Amino acid sequence: MKKDYSLQGLNTMGFNVIAKYFCEVNSLDDMKKLIDDKTFKESKKLFLGGGSNILFTDEYFDGIVIYSNLKGIKISESQQSTDKEFPQFLNSSTPEFLTVRCMSGEVWKDFVDFTVSNNLYGLENLVDIPGSVGAAPVQNIGAYGSEVKDCITKVYTIDIESGEERVFENEECEFAYRNSIFKKEENKKYFIYAIDFRLKRNAELKLEYGNIKDYLSKKNIKSPTLSDVASAIKTIRAEKLPEVGVVGSVGSFFQNPIVDVDKYQSIKETYPEVPSYPNDNGVKIPAGWLIDKSGWKGYRENHVGVWDKQALVLVHYGGGRPEEILNLMTKIQESVKEKFGIEIKLEVNLV
Repeated sequence: MKKDYSLQGLNTMGFNVIAKYFCEVNSLDDMKKLIDDKTFKESKKLFLGGGSNILFTDEYFDGIVIYSNLKGIKISESQQSTDKEFPQFLNSSTPEFLTVRCMSGEVWKDFVDFTVSNNLYGLENLVDIPGSVGAAPVQNIGAYGSEVKDCITKVYTIDIESGEERVFENEECEFAYRNSIFKKEENKKYFIYAIDFRLKRNAELKLEYGNIKDYLSKKNIKSPTLSDVASAIKTIRAEKLPEVGVVGSVGSFFQNPIVDVDKYQSIKETYPEVPSYPNDNGVKIPAGWLIDKSGWKGYRENHVGVWDKQALVLVHYGGGRPEEILNLMTKIQESVKEKFGIEIKLEVNLV
């Protein structure tokens, strides 16, 4: 356990936040020993993965940060030959569906690259999202028409209060748009140590969202492969998002709002070009478009601003403080509310 530990390299927004205590977990035994520690019991706690969806609201975290460094990708126990690892297991006798167990400390983008390189379908549209595997179900990460909930079967946890292990089935996770049971205050006691993903050997590719089809068309790719789609999304993301570690950001800062049909139609009367996506609860409108139309794209204020290639992304250019991003965030929310009558909610988690 380390004291007064800098988290500057562990949050992609790049603020120099100091944690009172910091502890890296390298095994389940580490976690179980930590639970019995007196300092741990008495401290405020925060689980930290890649720090790609967290905004610290202060420069000092008065508690203990637990960082998962649990590694490993294996065929889950629900399959035969549980001790075999990829790619040896992938052969002609492999079933149509595979359950892949991934430990929470693995880097998400590396895990998705791994599945794509082994021709396992399901996560390809979520390629290059920064962060750790353990954070994926908490936020129910999503991109380009896919959400991680569609592939998760089980989430393995340890209750840090009792030390007991609990397995959450997909239905128990209460997945929703950028939400899950793990975001509720009373459930932040669950340390996620592994996740089971159900992936397919063959599946229909999702090409309808964003400009995936346009990219493939420009490359004259008429029958795209799994790898083609992943490469397309990587390129599209790189063109519109700041590079992690170079410019501070958390990716999408706000959720895309879902409005009723009447509200959408009233906006469409003024802005016929408004992009939209059907939703069970109404119509989803990109928050980035609303922010752009409110005049914020490319705006800069001292050390922070709005990315000039994607208005959904707030950035930290270095040397700033959390309060600067918080002030900018509030101004943007108020501006969009005044112009469109729509409240845009945060996708980033405030700590």
